[in-house]
Amino acid sequence: MHQHTLGLRRPVRAVPPLRLGIVVVLALIALAVPAPATAAADASASAAADLCAEVASQAGFSGDRLVTAVAVGMGESSCRPDAYNANGPTKGCPNGSVDRGLWQINNCWHPSVSKNCAYDAQCNANAAYRISAKGANFKPWVAYTNGSYEKHLDAARAAVSRLSRT
Repeated sequence: MHQHTLGLRRPVRAVPPLRLGIVVVLALIALAVPAPATAAADASASAAADLCAEVASQAGFSGDRLVTAVAVGMGESSCRPDAYNANGPTKGCPNGSVDRGLWQINNCWHPSVSKNCAYDAQCNANAAYRISAKGANFKPWVAYTNGSYEKHLDAARAAVSRLSRT
């Protein structure tokens, strides 16, 4: 066998059958083995969005405000009730502060929201509803003001859609 390259004939080495067999077997295994980590991550993210949609709806959010609330929750905490983010000292909170729960309710700016409430999904959603003036103002959330919530809007719409089917 010869390979033609720029008009020159070059001998082509045959791949040893054993090596070729190993490559084929590995390729078939790679194609046959599913990617459970991706599927599990997608299912987990979907379940988390569903949790945000459920508790936000029960708190009083509805329509587009519900979709926005879910997207903000996804942007703030990935809709994890146990989410915790410590902040250093700031002008308004000289001793530092902690953002807690689904909507990352800050303990310095919202001291009326207890630790137990902040980490309880429904209580956190109720606080977010109150803080957002019934969904009219999401400016207290960084995920809203920096626009990062927007990348979660499709997933939020899907979660809200699944909510209406139950």
